Amino acid sequence: MPAPAVAVPAGRPLTHTLITGASAGLGLEFARLFAADGHPLVLVARREDRLAALAAALRKDFEVDVQVMAVDLAAPGAPAALAAGLRAGGPGIRHLVNNAGVGCYGPCVDRDPQVYRDLLDLNVRALTDLTRLLLPSLLAAPAGLRRGVLNVASTAAFQPGPLMAVYFASKAYVLSFSEALHEELRGSGVTVTAFCPGPTRTEFFGQEAMIPPGAVLPDGSLDPEALARHRRRDRRRMDPTAAARSGYRGYLAGKAVVIPGRGNALLAQSSRFLPRAAVRRIVHRMMRK
Repeated sequence: MPAPAVAVPAGRPLTHTLITGASAGLGLEFARLFAADGHPLVLVARREDRLAALAAALRKDFEVDVQVMAVDLAAPGAPAALAAGLRAGGPGIRHLVNNAGVGCYGPCVDRDPQVYRDLLDLNVRALTDLTRLLLPSLLAAPAGLRRGVLNVASTAAFQPGPLMAVYFASKAYVLSFSEALHEELRGSGVTVTAFCPGPTRTEFFGQEAMIPPGAVLPDGSLDPEALARHRRRDRRRMDPTAAARSGYRGYLAGKAVVIPGRGNALLAQSSRFLPRAAVRRIVHRMMRK
């Protein structure tokens, strides 16, 4: 059965910003940006200890209400349970930031299918479910109240990604879904923005599924050369604070798509002017490196 939409009790104000994947990386940066502007928060991630530490710091620094909910959004029924908890007595959600996501690197045939199921459950299903469940309350809010959904996609959304095929495809879905909703909701007072950062210095590249096959030694440690390459690449990636600030400003401005950094914007748009076969080969070469 489909999950019920979130209904807003009479007179219940929309006050809080819900951020998924808030314990680190871009989610943490978005939490600080919203809190700095006085927005109370609901922070969601799997790691409760990190959420609690972040919440304490935000309360101290910005004097805003911060609530935490330790949830694995990839688990069956998790988005509906989260929405039900909010409906049963949690705060009204004014801004939804769908940031939680995972990646997977390597030839598709070499990865356990469960890795891809988990990726799609988090990157696509959970994002779609939460957006759908919270939209009715956003639409029912008083005119003039700034509110909406900020979905974290990626520059990966603009082209196919050999060696990260499922991840790139999941972000293409997020971009297309967000743009479509932006247009559907035009004039409603609800903003939907797709935020498309390029490679950023976060824990994303340290996830187990992102470690290239063959880079792990028999003792479980990372091959020294692979580790050195990772660190060199990480220095070239975008600062997460700057990336999140660009996404936050674009969302508040009501943009449909936000790509931080000129280089990222050029890379994302270049695929429009090249034959798709050429784009596939170029991306494949880049990913092999």
